[in-house]
Amino acid sequence: MTMQATQLSSRRGTELSPAEQRASYDEHGYLVFPELLDAAELGTLRTALADVLRGAEGLTETSDTFSITGTDSGGYSVRRIFDPIARHEAFRNLELNPKILDVVENLIGPNIQLHHTKLNLKPPSSREARFEWHQDYPFFPHTNFDLLAVMIYFDDATEENGCLTIVPGSHKWGPRNHLFAKDGAFSSQLEDKRVVEDPAHWLKVPVPAGGMELHHCNMLHSSTANRGTKPRSAMVIQYRAADNVALGGNTSNVGFGLQVRGVNPYTVRMMGGTFKLPGKIEDPLQRDG
Repeated sequence: MTMQATQLSSRRGTELSPAEQRASYDEHGYLVFPELLDAAELGTLRTALADVLRGAEGLTETSDTFSITGTDSGGYSVRRIFDPIARHEAFRNLELNPKILDVVENLIGPNIQLHHTKLNLKPPSSREARFEWHQDYPFFPHTNFDLLAVMIYFDDATEENGCLTIVPGSHKWGPRNHLFAKDGAFSSQLEDKRVVEDPAHWLKVPVPAGGMELHHCNMLHSSTANRGTKPRSAMVIQYRAADNVALGGNTSNVGFGLQVRGVNPYTVRMMGGTFKLPGKIEDPLQRDG
């Protein structure tokens, strides 16, 4: 499986026809476009990131805009920018980029809404894994699975600096139960980790700066800490089909429900099944992971 997955990863989305992209996404749960943005577009985003980060200078605690973490040297660094589309016009423009939306439309249909955005920064660190194995769907369950994450990379994502690791095809297994923190927040931990115990099923997904990776809401994925010397920054844009209605999770993110392409059909597409909603757990010692 590892050899097959490596071959899949090396096949660029731009080399596939729209029909082949859809077939590959349906089968494997992800696509990679290594050269989505040109140098000028990438430069604009990097400048915007630097502008926004100036507002975090001197911060030692998490704020409404920035998630702050300690560094190996005893200082502080930004781990995440919340709602980046509210922080800079360049990020608002990115969520509407037709090169992104053309791919998303091919996968989930012409009527597309935004769920949320975030900008993950991964500075060099010797700490343990930054994001444990999880799926996105348990964060914010919906009435169907036409919900996907787009990652736009501002820096090269390599195995050394903590690129995404996935289990290709795991989206077909459906939502898995996750552990939740006492306050109902998602803990980023699978309840049953046996599904990701075998490294032979893992696939590292390196993506160069300016590239895009996207994956299904039920894709099992994780990433390690940045063991290199260079940062790994990426903006995450979560899109959904307009007839896919949220059943739980945070609905207060900036831009939640924004129609980014097509129209709102004012209908809801339901699928059968019983799924766990984000909520409290019985063990009071369990905390956000």
